[in-house]
Amino acid sequence: MKFHLLVPCLMAVQVLGQNYHLDIVTGSRKYDDSDGTFRAVLSGQKGSLEFGVLDNPNYNDFQLGAVDNFQMSSGKDLGKINCVTLQARGSKSDDAWMVDYIIVSKEEGSVPTHLYNTDGRYLSSDTSEGDDEKDFCRQGDATYTFEITTANEKWADTDNIHARITVSSKGNRGNTTTGILDNKGIDDFVLGNTDTFVIPDLKNVGKIGCVTLTAEQDDAWLFDTIKVT
Repeated sequence: MKFHLLVPCLMAVQVLGQNYHLDIVTGSRKYDDSDGTFRAVLSGQKGSLEFGVLDNPNYNDFQLGAVDNFQMSSGKDLGKINCVTLQARGSKSDDAWMVDYIIVSKEEGSVPTHLYNTDGRYLSSDTSEGDDEKDFCRQGDATYTFEITTANEKWADTDNIHARITVSSKGNRGNTTTGILDNKGIDDFVLGNTDTFVIPDLKNVGKIGCVTLTAEQDDAWLFDTIKVT
């Protein structure tokens, strides 16, 4: 007589999670900081994810010029990140908050995605102060380098201009806009100096038609040249 021994086959299925990191940079002007409550939603090529309330316990988030890091683990892979939506709606957070830009990464070693505040509007549940919901979206895969030379004349320099650049196509490929031009820890826009800003995740507009500088502060600045590569 033959006996057949049946051995159950146990298969271990590993659920691969994703660790999402948000680095959110608050503006550095007076009143850009906030004590409000805000939520975030991540959107990617494969769906969206509720990041939830942005809060580091026992820490004062959203201070002037600060970079706040928020982390979340999920079994959901969103693919390439397209947008981060910040929400004040429904939270009664009328203490307006100015976000300069957001950096999203998945794990150590991954290529981060940079998302810029291109219109300089605040986030607030009070819509007379700003937007109660704001999308920060990836503009493209291009990296532009801006070399800006400040004039070598008395009063040409500035400590408080809060400028952003819009690059427009010479043809019909639209435009793309940076966040605030600021090299952290460096005194930009000094008399006669050339400052270099490397801005990733912008739209490739092809042949450049013009460059527009938008200033949000009144400490006047005189520049000589802008080189874009």
